[in-house]
Amino acid sequence: LHTNDAPSAVSRLLELGIPPYLINATLNGVLAQRLVRTLCDKCRVRDPEANRADLAEFVKPWQINGAYRPFKPVGCVDCRMTGFRGRTGLYELLVVTEAFKATVTREPNTDALRRQAVKDGMRPLRLAGALEVAHGTTVMAEVLAATPPLQ
Repeated sequence: LHTNDAPSAVSRLLELGIPPYLINATLNGVLAQRLVRTLCDKCRVRDPEANRADLAEFVKPWQINGAYRPFKPVGCVDCRMTGFRGRTGLYELLVVTEAFKATVTREPNTDALRRQAVKDGMRPLRLAGALEVAHGTTVMAEVLAATPPLQ
């Protein structure tokens, strides 16, 4: 199923005519994924212009705790002068809880489903991407291009 995020998959199933009771009886979870380019570990350098405040603004209302090691691409022979080598997955796991099932029955629109999924512990794709930026795995531009905005 092709959707922008995990909660949208449930909306898509409803649009396809699958009744809410059947979704509630059979669906255990939904995993959304996106791939972003990984910085080349041979040539990446610390990004002195990046700061934690920019990242904090990017992921509001969540917070990124722990180390903040942003890097930027340079380019070398190993990465063919692109600054990137390989890909990293960003994942969003929606676990279907009893509260989520009630939302599917009561208010089956994507925004309500997303709100309930976040209450139940779902970490949005963009937040997963921001964590990879904080760890120095990729850059913000890659995450912005690959993930839907936080709502």
